[in-house]
Amino acid sequence: MVTVKNRIEQSDLLQVAFKNDKTRFIQESVKAKNQKVYMAMLMGNRNSDNVRILFNTEEGEREVVSRIWACTDKSLVLKGGIFIPIGAVIDIILD
Repeated sequence: MVTVKNRIEQSDLLQVAFKNDKTRFIQESVKAKNQKVYMAMLMGNRNSDNVRILFNTEEGEREVVSRIWACTDKSLVLKGGIFIPIGAVIDIILD
């Protein structure tokens, strides 16, 4: 399990400079990431469950605990209309 010591509050995401991962992923890892995003979105909409989202910023890896309300091809939409680019997401932990 991946842990990040730099947990931030959801409201602080508005000041974050996200860093997209430029490395190429194999198709299986992209599919697994997309499945986690979809499951997290269902958990947020059906059960109001929070998930841990690990992502890259210009300052390093960060973590936020929030609900994923929706997703697009390019970003996650969190509670409150806050966006995280999909390319910056390292992992989603479904607790």
